[in-house]
Amino acid sequence: MDNPVIILHGWSDSSRSFAAISKFIKQLPNKKTVHLHLGDWLSMHDDVTYTDLAMAMQRAWHEMGLPTDDRSIDLVVHSTGALVARQWLTQFYSASHNPVKRFVMMAPANFGSHLAHKGRSFFGRAVKGWGQPGFQTGTQILKGLELASPYSQQLAFKDLFGNESWYGAGKILATVMTGNTGYSGVSAIANEAGSDGTVRISGANLNCRRIELALDEQQCILPGSLHYSQSKGEIALAILDNENHSTLVFKDKGPKNPLTQTILAKALQVEDSDYQPLADSFNWQQQINALDPDVAERSPQRSQVVCQLTDHLANNVQDYFVEFYRTGKKDEKFEQRLYQQFLCGVHAYSDNAAYRTLYFNLASLAELRQRYQLDQLYISFNAEPHYKPPRQPVGYASVAATDTAGLKLEPDNIDWVFMPHQTVLLQVVMQRSIDASVFKLRR
Repeated sequence: MDNPVIILHGWSDSSRSFAAISKFIKQLPNKKTVHLHLGDWLSMHDDVTYTDLAMAMQRAWHEMGLPTDDRSIDLVVHSTGALVARQWLTQFYSASHNPVKRFVMMAPANFGSHLAHKGRSFFGRAVKGWGQPGFQTGTQILKGLELASPYSQQLAFKDLFGNESWYGAGKILATVMTGNTGYSGVSAIANEAGSDGTVRISGANLNCRRIELALDEQQCILPGSLHYSQSKGEIALAILDNENHSTLVFKDKGPKNPLTQTILAKALQVEDSDYQPLADSFNWQQQINALDPDVAERSPQRSQVVCQLTDHLANNVQDYFVEFYRTGKKDEKFEQRLYQQFLCGVHAYSDNAAYRTLYFNLASLAELRQRYQLDQLYISFNAEPHYKPPRQPVGYASVAATDTAGLKLEPDNIDWVFMPHQTVLLQVVMQRSIDASVFKLRR
């Protein structure tokens, strides 16, 4: 008998919504005799946290007598269910010893949703069609779902940038499936290019990158502080044409794309051999790519950078502007095009504005690179308070309009940072300047 299958729903949903996908899985040749379990969790109670959910999931798991041996179950999750499952795994297990063999994430909100901060009235009307006010929305869950949330970043540090890889041959065999089409009807007000209506492709993709650096008082990079890293392990990504956040999981008369069933079926059959590395890819990813070779290029070319800005005294820098430029000379036309066309959205996390998500249109970047023969791009920070003693004796120095500083990206680095359909975690430490007038001792 093959592994039993556990299905976890997302925010504001329930197991009842997954009858169709459950029926499909039960009909798969290798799943006809397995046990299939549908998990229900409180997603709409304002006080429930992800750690609460993980604790409750572990307790329910043992009460049901589900296996805990290494790689003894397969897990299918939708949307926020991916965060719940990853929290459970990292809270109770290790990369080398956990019960999950195959992990199918369908439209997962791994790096949040552009809807989570909109408020319950928006969610109710746009996504659920509710008319009644005053319902609970699961405040703590939505905080973790918000773009640039510290929670999603810390979760990534655990299972993507830790000492040991959680994903790949001999570990968890993970497949991310996400649509590239938004909602129709009134729900279309939730749509955003590069998303399935609720989750961005770049926010679903668990393959991500990280940049760490520290700046001196002139915003020059401190020696030895700059580090580029790639998330660990092999994780497959399948982008599905014509699927939105609901149709992908067999709801709302879905799926709309026959490849959805094909890939889901195979994702629940993959073995370690399918995750053996091949050059820059691996077997299972190449199989997915071969089914629809151009879907990544047809999908809106977007990426996102999650920026966290602190200073060397461990203060959160909550009021800042991320500056992009190619030269210290006057360059108004380029910079206007860059900010109006390339940078297509910024969201500061509501509880701590030191965390921000910047959303980029990479088709516009390609046009800028061609038009201006762009061979370098600087990223620096204009943060408040500005250090201007004696009037402002503490704060942060900005880069002069005629100078260059900060993170300099050469062409290869530009390609590495702005990769279609991916997230980059950018952690920057600034120097906080303190004038001598702030404290004096006299004889």
